[in-house]
Order: sequence, then structure tokens, then C-alpha cells
Amino acid sequence: MTNEENEFFAQAYDEYAQMLYRIAYLHTGSLQESEDILQEVFIKLIYNSPHFKNEEHKKAWLIRVTTNKCKDYIKSSRANNLPLNENILSNKSESDKAIDIQSKIISMDEKYKTVIYLFYYEDYTVKQISSVLRLSESAVKMRLKRAREILKKELKNYA
Repeated sequence: MTNEENEFFAQAYDEYAQMLYRIAYLHTGSLQESEDILQEVFIKLIYNSPHFKNEEHKKAWLIRVTTNKCKDYIKSSRANNLPLNENILSNKSESDKAIDIQSKIISMDEKYKTVIYLFYYEDYTVKQISSVLRLSESAVKMRLKRAREILKKELKNYA
């Protein structure tokens, strides 16, 4: 790799790795699989990425690739044989409520996880999520609504 390519990769990794890792973990529930997915995403960035118009285009592409890799993982037989890794949920610095919320998000249907994460943790707008995930804005709104309803029902003890 050239110096320019190294800088491109390092900048992208520094800026997006944590966010992409969290997305992968929300989908897989596995620290190891999340790390593997993150590695695959950045390998694809190095060897098979399109020309990006701007930083938002690159970020959207990385999120989409991460989500697709997670879908591939979930479809694979390995996903059915791995138990949920609770290590990330046992962080003592977080409240019990935050741990419960993370746990419920992890157990949600995969189509809700990414929209919840992008909306609440990354402060994306519905329009931005729509663009990144290639969904209509109404589909994003509906997924957010249904995910909130699921969380509200699951976390009624905290009401």
C-alpha cells in the first residue's frame, strides 16, 4: 500500500471503527464475530471500495457494508450455534437500565437494530438513515416506531 492509501485507511479506521463495531455487535451478540466483521469491512474498504464523493458517502457505504456482513453472518449456520456473549453487557460503569436496554436491542429482530442504533446512538436523522440503508423514510419511521413499542413493552418495569 502506498503512503496515501495507508493514511486513507488509518483515517477511516480511527473515525468509524467503534461505530461499526457497535453495529456489528448489536446484530451478532458476539465480540469475536463483531471483530471479524469489522476486519472484513475494512479489507473490503482497502481492496474493493468505490470512489467516495465525500465523507458522508464513505460513512454510509461503511455502515451498509457492515449491515450486509451482519446479515450474512446471521444467515450462516455459525450464528445459530453461538450463544449471546454477555461480556459487553457486564460493564459495571453502566446502569442496570442501560444494560437492560442494550440487552433488549441485541435480542430485537435485525431489521430494527441498525435504525435504533443510528437514530439514538449516532444521532442520524430519519432522512440520513433512509439514505444509508436504502429504505424509504416511511419504512425507517415505521421501524423506529415498532422498535420503540417493543422496547416499551419489554422494559415496562422502568416506566
